[in-house]
Amino acid sequence: SSLPSSTIASATVASKPKTEAPELVPPAVLKGTGKITTSGTVVTGHGTIFEKELATGDAILVLINGQEELRVITMRLSNQSLNLSSGFSTSLKVPTTFQYIRKPRDATKERMDAQRKHEQAREEQEQHAFDLYSSSTQMVYREKTETGSYRIKKEQVQGGKSRADLLEMRAKKTSDKYC
Repeated sequence: SSLPSSTIASATVASKPKTEAPELVPPAVLKGTGKITTSGTVVTGHGTIFEKELATGDAILVLINGQEELRVITMRLSNQSLNLSSGFSTSLKVPTTFQYIRKPRDATKERMDAQRKHEQAREEQEQHAFDLYSSSTQMVYREKTETGSYRIKKEQVQGGKSRADLLEMRAKKTSDKYC
């Protein structure tokens, strides 16, 4: 038994002054795999694949006594368990088919976020490469204490030394357990 199709009105977004208007992707009503039962805000899936189909912020749509009810997912725990923002008008004690609507997306924001993440990863990679191959003026090594444990020592070195030079200097310190 399939649920009747719902019509979702496109929402207007109150936009802050931006250089580019948000590009909204209209939501679609999709048929969920398996069936669900509920008790309050807890949803239990039977043959469901919540982890593939649903995410926090998506909405579940079910038919209860001839009326469609829509609830927002606040937490997805597994393929068989999730939590809703509020319970349906009555608990679903018999496994029931469901539909879902993905959280509205702002494609422009998603692209900008992806680009920002890419730039940040590139900068981190460059910084990491700089740290590995830059010359250093400080040597860090471990020194054995009277009690048999180790303490970290830092020593300033003259002139820029490569990491290979610092490792060689550290190896000459016989008390460093890592060399």
